[in-house]
Amino acid sequence: MSTNLRMAFRGLTQNKLQALLTLLGMSVGIAMVVIVSGLGRGAQLKIESQIEAAGPTRITIHAGNFTPSAIDSGGQQDSSGGEPSEGSYASGLSTGGDLADASGDAAVMDARRRMRAVRQTRYRSPPTPLGAAEVVLLRGGEGVRAVAGHVEGNVSLDAGAGLPVYVARFSGFEPAWPDMTDWKLAEGRWITAAEHASNAPVMLVTRKAARQLWPKLNSPLGQAVSAGGRKIEVMGVIDADEGNADAVVPTVYVAVGLAQKLLGRTSYDTITVRTTSVGVTAAVAKDIRQKLRSQHHLPQDMVNDFRVETQSVAAMPGMGSDPRLARAVHSNTAGFEQASWEQMAKSLRQAGRTFTLLLAGAAAVSLLVGGIGIMNIMLVSVSARTREIGLRMALGARAGDVMLQFLVEAVALAALGGLVGLLLGMAGLSVTQYGLHWAAAASPVMLVVALAMAAITGVVFGFVPARRAALLDPVIALRSE
Repeated sequence: MSTNLRMAFRGLTQNKLQALLTLLGMSVGIAMVVIVSGLGRGAQLKIESQIEAAGPTRITIHAGNFTPSAIDSGGQQDSSGGEPSEGSYASGLSTGGDLADASGDAAVMDARRRMRAVRQTRYRSPPTPLGAAEVVLLRGGEGVRAVAGHVEGNVSLDAGAGLPVYVARFSGFEPAWPDMTDWKLAEGRWITAAEHASNAPVMLVTRKAARQLWPKLNSPLGQAVSAGGRKIEVMGVIDADEGNADAVVPTVYVAVGLAQKLLGRTSYDTITVRTTSVGVTAAVAKDIRQKLRSQHHLPQDMVNDFRVETQSVAAMPGMGSDPRLARAVHSNTAGFEQASWEQMAKSLRQAGRTFTLLLAGAAAVSLLVGGIGIMNIMLVSVSARTREIGLRMALGARAGDVMLQFLVEAVALAALGGLVGLLLGMAGLSVTQYGLHWAAAASPVMLVVALAMAAITGVVFGFVPARRAALLDPVIALRSE
């Protein structure tokens, strides 16, 4: 094989200009594959990130269940007003007859299953607090991307600091929290994973909190507050949703372990779960309820001592609406949310596949042009080296040896063009991403696929010239000039 490679490169150097032009054609084809695949993947990731930033992939878990017994956002309903429960028919209930046949309707069958389940009437008081055990339980679950606990509360600042405020609200977060809430770093740096693990006395602040704490300074970096005997230094400034913009007490963000020490607590206020896609959010929320019920050892007739809320459930109004309407809406929220987000995810995947197919078609045309160029130069090479082929056959080379030589030459030319095309493609993606500010994302798998496509192109379009060289008559080849 090494001999064939040396002969292949020697043959290519005999027609340098033709080889260079062919290599350029293959390079453009592979660069096209890399660029269009990067743009397609970048566009899809951009769309998904924008949807995820809106909140459909976030699930929030609270300790305690303050939902009225008639309304359970988990999908169970207690009619409590005399009207038939969901999934049943008044005629069937009043006459004692069988319910209407709806075995083909999954929603009705699920409603009937919930209606026949054990009625949950008992409560646990006080509820089980959320802690590290719940975080560990939820991490690594199917459809779960990240899990983060959160705790916050007011802490009195140590005297003698000379600050205009005496109380600050410490919000403890975990490393996955900034990505979940789409925080942006405006200045400084993030709290590192090592600092989170060691509960280092460092913090992040918003512009508003910085103005409340140090009204005369342009930048809060390097400044510190003292609380609980600890001097906590500002490491970064973030753009984050501060909730009540008119709050008098400034909010600072520290590692969750440090916040728990300052507040004298070991539990979390909330645990936030981020799912892998909008299509699995409802299913993950249902799985979380089952896991937490098992973790908290709740019997069948006991109401959840926690509350699991997706964005849709959290946005539902709880006051000022007709109770019967509220019961109907809340009890069917889970099914509606699952259907709507799954349909959205399906539409996104379909749009992504269509976009990818269109780009793949354009890339295939470029590869076809490069392959035709390889076939052309190999046919020219066979014609120009007919005497060399005849001499090799006269010295004992078999038809397979000659064919292998020209196939290796074609694949070497295509692979070299593929490598150059990868470099050109990565450079093109960098220009589009950082120069034109378009969404682009290179996939390592796609780079390997592009290089493999170049080699396959060399084999396909080099086969005919190699076959033609192998079928030459040695006597006629030796007589050729």
